Amino acid sequence: MYWADALVENLNGTQLISTGISPSGPIHVGNMREILTGDILYKASLDKKLESRFIYLCDDLDPLRKVYPFLDGSYSQYVGMPLSYIPAPEGDGKYSDYFLKPFLETLKKINVNVEVISTTGLYREGKLAEAIDIAMNHREEIAKIMHDVAGYDIGPEWYPYEPRCSKCGKINSSTVTKYENPYAYYKCKACGNEDKADIRKDDGKMPWRVEWPAKWYALGVTIEPFGKDHAASGGSYDTGKEIAAKIFKISPPVPLMYERILLKGVGVMHSSTGVAITASEVTTFAPPEILRFLIARNDPGRHIDFDPGMGLLNLIDDYEKMERAYFGLDESNNENFKRIYEMSRIKILDAPEKINFRHIVTLIQIYRDDNSFFSALKRSGYDKDQIDDYLKNEIVIAKYWLSKYAPENIKFSLTDKQFLLTDDQRSILQEFLDKLASAEWTSDSIHTVIYDIIGDRKLTPKDVFTLFYRVFIDKDKGPRLGYFLSSMDKNYVVNRIKSLIQNNSAQ
Repeated sequence: MYWADALVENLNGTQLISTGISPSGPIHVGNMREILTGDILYKASLDKKLESRFIYLCDDLDPLRKVYPFLDGSYSQYVGMPLSYIPAPEGDGKYSDYFLKPFLETLKKINVNVEVISTTGLYREGKLAEAIDIAMNHREEIAKIMHDVAGYDIGPEWYPYEPRCSKCGKINSSTVTKYENPYAYYKCKACGNEDKADIRKDDGKMPWRVEWPAKWYALGVTIEPFGKDHAASGGSYDTGKEIAAKIFKISPPVPLMYERILLKGVGVMHSSTGVAITASEVTTFAPPEILRFLIARNDPGRHIDFDPGMGLLNLIDDYEKMERAYFGLDESNNENFKRIYEMSRIKILDAPEKINFRHIVTLIQIYRDDNSFFSALKRSGYDKDQIDDYLKNEIVIAKYWLSKYAPENIKFSLTDKQFLLTDDQRSILQEFLDKLASAEWTSDSIHTVIYDIIGDRKLTPKDVFTLFYRVFIDKDKGPRLGYFLSSMDKNYVVNRIKSLIQNNSAQ
């Protein structure tokens, strides 16, 4: 059974699937495992006919931890202040909104429909006030849980609340000195200010290990995916479920731990270091289905290696093969292929797309004018009178991928360069022309002709393939040969080979 269906199989009643990411910097492709795992669970829950909601908690009351590499030195004055109270790096607005906006635009592109909830808003509207009061009145018990489960030594003066200083604005430098509901009295270590914070407002926040179960309690969360760092022994889920059961008297959400997405050549991505590919960037060089497919086809407990180069092209091939299998035109060795495809697709189709991404990558390098390009599409089986919006978007994506991420062995341009042929090479090319006379101009037919030549002459495929690539793109390697040649006009291919043979014969 597919992993998401297995998780919700025995659930009953109303479900609230919760996810959360702090907008402390650009939200990268690694972060997408959180939101897309939640979205897939949400869709599985709906498919089981469970009344369900799906929320994304934007942790915008978290403090700015440091001046990240993508910030200028002026941000040193804001370290320790909540993200929702800091100006954006560019333009008007707040820091948190600046990084949240492109993320939300990406979610629309990849068909994630989620309720976005600001943590600042939860505090400001008093929705966590009851949970704060419970935690404040049970601080000794919480401190004991933190010690017993996580090994934290917390002094008797500790309170599970971090006031936001009314003078310097920092949220990680004040110490609570007294609590009288609804006020937490405090002293700021950064500026010496003494004041009181109203727990019914966003005057402060709970520390993460207490805030997490408090959100479960206040919102009624029933399912939550989270990364392996939270799932470690003594980690925040271990303390959270104890606090949920013993302090808030609730059952913790059904957990689903997911592994990291690793970037090829880098490893773990961190927006705080600037070493990452943003989620919004991925949708500029890959079709929107592919980001979903990357998550949907992998069991959450397995890490994912993300390669934006050749790996991406292979990933798209796998998606298109699975799409064809879904419509009965191909086979898949994955028993869950139908469910994976359903969780990956952006729109419901009646049949698979006729023009695959790899073919688009080839065509846009062969044809520079629109008329020739469209003619090539028609020869490839495209049956529409004009290029539709979906294919237009794929073309834009393919061009961007080629310009920034494609490996060199994928890039090419046609050549009319003349070069010396050996007698054997000239003979191979002439035989190819002779056999073309009775062959269809299709990739399969061309493939058969070339392999007949290889077999009859007892050559290696590499020798013959390299010859054809040199003839047309002046490289030793290139796109799949039969597919590549059939993408070009037959007369062009024949004339190019004839020209090269004649030039060599005259020498």
